[in-house]
Amino acid sequence: MNFLSSAITAFCAACIFIGTLYILCPEGAVSKSVKYILSLVFLVSVIAAAGVVTKKSEISLPAPSDYEINTETLDTANAELIYSYLLRLGGIDFTKISVYTDKSADGSISISKVLIYSNQSREEILKVLNGAAENTEVEIINE
Repeated sequence: MNFLSSAITAFCAACIFIGTLYILCPEGAVSKSVKYILSLVFLVSVIAAAGVVTKKSEISLPAPSDYEINTETLDTANAELIYSYLLRLGGIDFTKISVYTDKSADGSISISKVLIYSNQSREEILKVLNGAAENTEVEIINE
C-alpha cells in the first residue's frame, strides 16, 4: 500500500508544480513552445509515477518442485516428427506414425521400430526414408 501512496503523492506534486509553471507561462511567441514542453514534462512525470508502482511490486509465480523431464518421451516425439517430415517431403500420404524406442544402460535411446499407417507401398516408403530406416525395423500397415 506504501507504493500506491507514493505514486499518488508524486502525481499530485507533479500536477501542482506543472500547473504553477503553466500559469506563469509568458504570453506571446514562445507560449506554445513552453506549454508544449510543460505538457511533455507532465507526461514524463506521470509515467515515472506509474514506474514507481511497478518497480516496488513483486510478482512471483510458483514453480512446481516435483517437475521431472521425461527425455524418452521427448526423443520419441522428436523421432516421430522427423519421420513425418521425411514422408511429407517425399510426397507419401500417411495417417499415423508410431516410434518405439529402447533405453540402454548408459542412458542413450535408440529407435527399435517404426510403425507407419499408409496406403503407399513399402518400397516407396523405404525409398523416401532412405538412411533414416537403415538400422530400424519399419512396419507399414496399409489402410
